Amino acid sequence: MTINEKQMYPSIQAKIWGSLGQITDLLDVVLDSFIKTSATGGLGSIKAEVMADTAVALASGNVKLVSSKVIGRMCKIIDKTCLSPTPTLEQHLMWDDIAILARYMLMLSFNNSLDVAAHLPYLFHVVTFLVATGPLSLRASTHGLVINIIHSLCTCTQLHFSEETKQVLRLSLTEFSLPKFYLLFGISKVKSAAVIAFRSSYRDRSFSPGSYERETFALTSLETVTEALLEIMEACMRDIPTCKWLDQWTELAQRFAFQYNPSLQPRALVVFGCISKRVAHGQIKQIIRILSKALESCLKGPDTYNSQVLIEATVIALTKLQPLLNKDSPLHKALFWVAVAVLQLDEVNLYSAGTALLEQNLHTLDSLRIFNDKSPEEVFMAIRNPLEWHCKQMDHFVGLNFNSNFNFALVGHLLKGYRHPSPAIVARTVRILHTLLTLVNKHRNCDKFEVNTQSVAYLAALLTVSEEVRSRCSLKHRKSLLLTDISMENVPMDTYPIHHSDPSYRTLKENQPWSSPKGSEGYLAATYPTVGQTSPRARKSMSLDMGQPSQANTKKLLGTRKSFDHLISDTKAPKRQEMESGITTPPKMRRVAETDYEMETPRISSSQQHPHLRKVSVSESNVLLDEEVLTDPKIQALLLTVLATLVKYTTDEFDQRILYEYLAEASVVFPKVFPVVHNLLDSKINTLLSLCQDPNLLNPIHGIVQSVVYHEESPPQYQTSYLQSFGFNGLWRFAGPFSKESTRRMLNSPQPPGTVTVDELATDPQAKCRSREALAVSNVIALRRSCETFFVSFLKQT
Repeated sequence: MTINEKQMYPSIQAKIWGSLGQITDLLDVVLDSFIKTSATGGLGSIKAEVMADTAVALASGNVKLVSSKVIGRMCKIIDKTCLSPTPTLEQHLMWDDIAILARYMLMLSFNNSLDVAAHLPYLFHVVTFLVATGPLSLRASTHGLVINIIHSLCTCTQLHFSEETKQVLRLSLTEFSLPKFYLLFGISKVKSAAVIAFRSSYRDRSFSPGSYERETFALTSLETVTEALLEIMEACMRDIPTCKWLDQWTELAQRFAFQYNPSLQPRALVVFGCISKRVAHGQIKQIIRILSKALESCLKGPDTYNSQVLIEATVIALTKLQPLLNKDSPLHKALFWVAVAVLQLDEVNLYSAGTALLEQNLHTLDSLRIFNDKSPEEVFMAIRNPLEWHCKQMDHFVGLNFNSNFNFALVGHLLKGYRHPSPAIVARTVRILHTLLTLVNKHRNCDKFEVNTQSVAYLAALLTVSEEVRSRCSLKHRKSLLLTDISMENVPMDTYPIHHSDPSYRTLKENQPWSSPKGSEGYLAATYPTVGQTSPRARKSMSLDMGQPSQANTKKLLGTRKSFDHLISDTKAPKRQEMESGITTPPKMRRVAETDYEMETPRISSSQQHPHLRKVSVSESNVLLDEEVLTDPKIQALLLTVLATLVKYTTDEFDQRILYEYLAEASVVFPKVFPVVHNLLDSKINTLLSLCQDPNLLNPIHGIVQSVVYHEESPPQYQTSYLQSFGFNGLWRFAGPFSKESTRRMLNSPQPPGTVTVDELATDPQAKCRSREALAVSNVIALRRSCETFFVSFLKQT
């Protein structure tokens, strides 16, 4: 009658269901009947919506009892999903019951029919499991449920909050209504969540599970939502001294966090990490055990997406929980290697989580004063000793050897962060590098920017993103393009602006002349010394085939002495008097905020609006490329490889100018070791010499070529294979872009990649590409196996 008799509907609701709600013994039977009737119609049907509305009439007679029955039933059904877990909650047999009860809860949330004072932990528990889940109308319903819960807290007569707490609640209401939170709840494309949540179901298909476009849900979004809900709960708890809300919520999250359920366990781990106020040594080990099992699942079957989500969730949980560990726990130092292992997995989302764990680990250990007397290398390599055999395997597959050089191996892992698609992760990578630069010199009680064998790796990695590093680490043999103390009287030039994000602005400035011809000539001359005459014969090329001479590249890049002279003459090489003038032409450059190291859109400074050169203080004695400080050829080779790697993968013109300038200096300071990076520079230098018209970029490249020609009379002592001799053959490769989509598909395929025969390589143009991908996949699989055995041993040792 309630469904079919529309005219009698108000009377039935008020006279019948309101009275039945007061009969406690009948409530379970009535609710069962409601849910079954709703399920026959399906989510969003008229039957389901009428029954949800009727549940409100049922609660009018006994709010506490009806609300506890509905919320309790929802929690029980969610618990039952662990008995037969599915990859997603929507695929579970009980999904219809969960979605229908979620609508019931939304209806009851009006006028505080959910009794939030008694059920707040359970409501937040349900919200975190349902956020951004299901069809569009259900996602909007979850968002509406949160809004109504906050409203109920503001108006609830059972609770008495201070004005400060009420202000927090009002601000939370405003915050959850912002587009940012619409995105987090998976409703970013709607104008009004309320309209979508109560849209007439029979006129649209927004409730249909197969008719909506599922928005990608990131665990970091759940992290943000959970922290916002936690702020609300903690603000309320301050006015209720004996309140146990947070303990109840933590217990609910913990139960699911350590129970296998692909659809809910990752969410529970994130929530548990965010809301916990204490953690035991055993819980951390249990989370690492889950990480190990998830990595094992990645190797066993094609369902790697859920496994990767679970790995990401465990890393987020570890990041949140580490500061809560006992300060004497050995896990503090050991978690550094967990973070490194996650970075090595070469997945975009996992890399983000891994850098967050690494940053938290460094800050936690620093707050414990671990680095006051020892360097990071001493601290972390000591804890690694029991796991050395497994770590060596991982180092081998990545091509970065921590035993050979800890700092450059760590920088090799972090350089990949510059290639991450998220600007937030790039900014975090910069922060980590700055933190490490501070920590390596902390026990030495020296300046943060002092160049030594431990700090040089981080200084090199920060060259393109930190103006302060460039100002404090000068060039020795010539004036820098970017840092000069020359007065304006001697420099006829245009202002050099900071890198601007607006393309039109950049185009406008780049179309203006950088300097007068005299200024340009002076730059070329003052940068590089005059080299001795050499016989006009063919030169060796910096080719990409592991140092082997390339005839084509020889003609293109170095050619003969005559052709090289012609190359210089194109830029109007100056006379000897001008070469000694020391005049330089500074190019554009990009600045990073030095206070928090966040990537920000730079503004046009006054120095850009007026034609005068901005002076930067330079410590003449602190030279980045100093042969007297960096005497070990291994460190020299690694330093050059970091600079060359940054050049290889950058597409930013300003970064290239900075890096080529330092590489040109390196070709003079470390001529014997410079051939190690020939294969990294060869292709890009050839391209720039052919296509680039910017003299400020070409001049240091000319210097590199000139230095190579000059020093090739004596055979180089170190070839490109030198890095491989001490375990760093993967430095430039790992620091590159993340795995291609085709490689990921092969990894997720149930069939292993096949081998490519010699005949296929000869006849099929695509065979070489498939061979490389198959090799990359095999290497990744081997690395994941090594990581999995590492975590197993890690659990035994800790």
